[in-house]
Amino acid sequence: MSKFCPKCGEKLVDEAKFCKNCGASLERIPNPQQNTNNYQVPVVEKNHDLAIIVGYILAILIPLFGIIAAVYLLTRDSAKAKRHGKYVIIVAVIVWFISFMMMW
Repeated sequence: MSKFCPKCGEKLVDEAKFCKNCGASLERIPNPQQNTNNYQVPVVEKNHDLAIIVGYILAILIPLFGIIAAVYLLTRDSAKAKRHGKYVIIVAVIVWFISFMMMW
């Protein structure tokens, strides 16, 4: 694999210690062929419990705002928030339908 200078982007020889174009030191650049221990940051889902609870309450009391809360939950990266967003929409639509049926 080829290395490139982090300062100017010049293509480098694998054994190079300095860039031939700009003279930058390459001592801290790891060789891609070396086996390095790559640490991966664990992915932590954000807690959307409050938004989920508010979404259900709004879906029951004011279905239009419940749908807005559901759309918010559906746009989050959390699988739990997306799942509850779908349920909040379902509850809001059912409550809205029942409220219209009671008016007739």
